[in-house]
Amino acid sequence: SVGGYLHDKWWEVQYYVGVGVRVHVPGSWADRTPLHDAALQGRLLPVKRLLSQVQKRQRFVNRWNVWSGLYIVTPLFNACCSGNPTLLGLLLMYSSAHHPAHLLRSPIHEAAKRGYTACVEVLLSHGVNADIHLAGMGTPLYCACETRRLDCVRRLLILGADVHCGHGLDTPLHAAVRACGVMEVELLLEHGADVKCRNSEDKTPLDMATDNYIKHLLQTAGPCSLSHLSRLCIRRTLGQKRLSRAKMLCLPHILINYVLYQ
Repeated sequence: SVGGYLHDKWWEVQYYVGVGVRVHVPGSWADRTPLHDAALQGRLLPVKRLLSQVQKRQRFVNRWNVWSGLYIVTPLFNACCSGNPTLLGLLLMYSSAHHPAHLLRSPIHEAAKRGYTACVEVLLSHGVNADIHLAGMGTPLYCACETRRLDCVRRLLILGADVHCGHGLDTPLHAAVRACGVMEVELLLEHGADVKCRNSEDKTPLDMATDNYIKHLLQTAGPCSLSHLSRLCIRRTLGQKRLSRAKMLCLPHILINYVLYQ
């Protein structure tokens, strides 16, 4: 309602006046809320207080603002920038984890790029697609490989991200090779990355390699063992959304753990 909107705006003005912000400056409080700022700073207690004082919490949490005139962001996105998984979980109690794919950035891409593995796990546990593709960024796995976030790459793969999905024809393996990420390359190969795939420039990962050890890894990467191929096949068949159901398969406990990398 109009009354509720005015109440929210009045509260926002009081907040900024109280902390000494020049509220009359165009683009200061008009296009963002205290919740955006608290989430960006990773401040859990202020976020709790803000949510407790706002009646329509879901509308408040989902409010967007323009960041630097380029990206539309929510408090959820800002929480991923701060890397606070507890704060992120709190916001997800009042907000959807899903992000419109037409936007230039998303919470899970930001968390993956910055190496905030716990935030990535929280988002995936709330149903976010591990292979969501954004124009200009690719998939979260691709972003993590670009910035050499090993732990994040590992968790994304274990939790069901497709090792072949990157940025168009450029795969995560291309990104890891380009970034000279030796351990990331090893991990991707372990999860079945194709060393012969070609990107839009018709280059394989080996064509792009400058690090001698990475060249050695790519040149000596042979066929996987039958057991490893079986694991990859089962995981690919189940997909990200059904990996947790692997425990329902008629397999010995030790094999289920093997499939789940446990």
